[in-house]
Amino acid sequence: MEARLISPAGAASLSMTEIHDAAARDGGTLWLDFDHTDEDSMELLGELIDVRPSDIQECHNRSPVPKMRFYADHHFSAINGLARGADGRLRFQPLKLFLTPKMLVTVLGPTSSSLTSEIARRELADVRQRIDSGQLRPASSFELVGAIRAEEMRTHENLIAESSARIAQVERDVSQKDPVKAEALLQDLFDLRHDLQAIRTSAAQAAESFANLIETMDLQEGLMQTDLRRVRNSQQGFRHLQHTADLEREYLQEMIDLFQTRVSTELNRFVRKVTAWGSIGIAWTVIVGLYGMNFAYMPELGWRWGYPAVLVVMLIVGVLLVLLFRRRGWL
Repeated sequence: MEARLISPAGAASLSMTEIHDAAARDGGTLWLDFDHTDEDSMELLGELIDVRPSDIQECHNRSPVPKMRFYADHHFSAINGLARGADGRLRFQPLKLFLTPKMLVTVLGPTSSSLTSEIARRELADVRQRIDSGQLRPASSFELVGAIRAEEMRTHENLIAESSARIAQVERDVSQKDPVKAEALLQDLFDLRHDLQAIRTSAAQAAESFANLIETMDLQEGLMQTDLRRVRNSQQGFRHLQHTADLEREYLQEMIDLFQTRVSTELNRFVRKVTAWGSIGIAWTVIVGLYGMNFAYMPELGWRWGYPAVLVVMLIVGVLLVLLFRRRGWL
């Protein structure tokens, strides 16, 4: 477990025995961060916050569906982030948050086997490093969770920028490489589409979750109040990311359509060539077939130059057909 008590004077690391005293003390923001497999920390969470069993169960589940639940003394949220796994594919990053006015508890849920702990916690580690170095001094738990959401948005922005650069490279490859021989290029296009769809889905789900939070705060009474200004900023940021991912997806789809058009054009060109050469072969077959019939009285049957003459006729017919097909652009 990583435990920090953050105050205007700085951030202090806490041991398990010091956490209860820090939670009861006025002043400062308490941040606890641990994994869902840490049984002692999960038990401590139940002692510090009146958590619901269903929320505890959510900490042990891996679901792509975001959840936000609001109570009189705390909020619970399960909004997935994104991280690129060791296999190079984007994976959902299941992060659960328990938020009170003076405390934030972040629980990393079960992740894909391709996501190492270091990769899955990169955003939390970056926020923690900024706090420890004095670059960030959140005055409340709401400001702290806002910093974590901002780090998640920054990750999404970097992923979109990375995808945009890959699209530009793919565009050059589509226009320069032989589409018949560039089968791997099609796989790259589909991988890019998968990444952009994952980014778009993650951003859209986060934005909808914040919209639900704003609507719930407006309609229901008796719930713990939150900093709606920061919530609206987060909603707007994720909406912008969703819109940007949609634009990149549209551009990528144009690249896929262009690639498929080039493949279709090359295929038609190949079929035309095969048809042209086949037509030349058919003309020769007709001539050979005529002179291969076994009749007693056939023209040129006893002619000494009959065989060479037939070969010359076949050559002339072939040349004439080649010239005709080239003139029509089939060869």
